[in-house]
Amino acid sequence: MKKFYLLLILVIGSLLMVACSSEGSKEGTKVTTSATTSQNSDSGLEEVNARLAHSYPVELFVSKGYEKFAELAKEKSDGKINITIFPTGQLYLDVNMPDAVTTGQVEFGVNTLEMWTSHVPAAEFSVLPIFDNYEHVHNAFDNGLNDVFVEEFTKVGARPIMWSDFGYAYYASVDEALTSPAEFEGKKIRTTSPLMAKYVELAGGSPVTLSGEEVVQGLQRGTVDAALSGVAGFTARQYYEFTNRYTGPFNAGIVSLTVNDAFWNGLSKEAQEIILEAAKEAQEWTTSEQIKVHEESIKLLEQEGMLYEELEKEAFSDIEKQVIDIYVEKTGEIGQKIINIIDETR
Repeated sequence: MKKFYLLLILVIGSLLMVACSSEGSKEGTKVTTSATTSQNSDSGLEEVNARLAHSYPVELFVSKGYEKFAELAKEKSDGKINITIFPTGQLYLDVNMPDAVTTGQVEFGVNTLEMWTSHVPAAEFSVLPIFDNYEHVHNAFDNGLNDVFVEEFTKVGARPIMWSDFGYAYYASVDEALTSPAEFEGKKIRTTSPLMAKYVELAGGSPVTLSGEEVVQGLQRGTVDAALSGVAGFTARQYYEFTNRYTGPFNAGIVSLTVNDAFWNGLSKEAQEIILEAAKEAQEWTTSEQIKVHEESIKLLEQEGMLYEELEKEAFSDIEKQVIDIYVEKTGEIGQKIINIIDETR
């Protein structure tokens, strides 16, 4: 009988240990993605396997910047941090990226900053024509903007770790360049955010929402008469096959690399530091590359028959003031803070 009770006690004890172990595992789970992390017994740095999704053509300089980021992370971690890149919308289109990142469907995601507007309303400042040049952009991010957006993004489950210069935005069009509001009249124009759509409406055009992957087809089929992008985007997606004019510059294109915040918080401090260091170096490379690519793209567009006409900036001054006022009204204190930082770093 004593043996029976002893055996019963051992069985119950084993069951309790299994239950406690199972509960501890549940509490330790932070991310529900396919990413994996495992601790190496010989080092404090864990092995990390994650995915990075974007919608850009692989030959575009920003795409190469993310390849460099992944290579640097692997190199600096002695092969323990492996980031697999899925380009050209293989996993998600740019318009779907915010949902994919915040819900943990993908660990790292890339898209233009204004496409985060539905999650982070203040992000739409990037469509405002309020920067003097990219030196001004960098000064603003180094002196407050980055901190503002880290705080705003983490509220929705994401975290920006790298900002890329995409180049100033221009409107590509057929036969008639959009140099003033008069040329916007009656035109169907591809936009990427509500505020940009409002800008087009105020100028007299009709905004159309398309992902980056759909623009060329839209131009070919007449779904849109004009589309906004950087000149590098014009060449990479061969806009010159369907347009022959472009005008600008309008706003400074800013592309964000964001990471799912729960995944990020599940990494060790050492892994985070390596990834941030890799992102910083890749960002610097992309900045210098953007300048070269911009010049090369302009030459190529000229060779392909696309003619540039300078924007009549003064003709848009009232529209610009209206969209800035709308932005501040929509975003309140945080929006005004962003405008103040931009003005103070001019």
